[in-house]
Amino acid sequence: PACASSFSRSYHNADCRPTTMEHRDHNYYEANSADINLEEITSSAKNAKNLQRLRDGDPRLIHLCLSNGGFPSDFCIGEGDDLGWLGYFIGKSEYLQSLDIDYLPDGEQQMHAFSEGIARNQSIRNINIRDLNNDGFTSMIRGLHSFSQLEGLTIGPRNNVDPDGRSELRTLL
Repeated sequence: PACASSFSRSYHNADCRPTTMEHRDHNYYEANSADINLEEITSSAKNAKNLQRLRDGDPRLIHLCLSNGGFPSDFCIGEGDDLGWLGYFIGKSEYLQSLDIDYLPDGEQQMHAFSEGIARNQSIRNINIRDLNNDGFTSMIRGLHSFSQLEGLTIGPRNNVDPDGRSELRTLL
């Protein structure tokens, strides 16, 4: 069963002022990463545990699979999962070498925050992209332009990609 749905949360900074995804940047994540309650930004205990492994720099976490429950995965994206934080922690990982992305939900803010975060990663060597809609696919491809260390990119046949997404892919290659 799919565990994904739309996302609409606001968070509060240290001054208790609302902070929506539009106003969060890398500095926001840096300032709050040590203190964020991972259970409040994820949809399950398993997801919170994997975010903790990323945050704590677990050297055994070298592969991560993201899905909506349709594939076996390490992180099942569902309502309550903040993709900005997920992208940030993936981006900070020094050990993650392989990332499978089998699902990303709709939502431009989420896609931008996620891809901006992972674009900072310097350890991922292989990425597999499957079953994404056009917005998710295009956002991911745009984020990969900074991946100079990427050795392998696998794009599955079931991505729903329009001409804009194919154009982004041609630009990347």
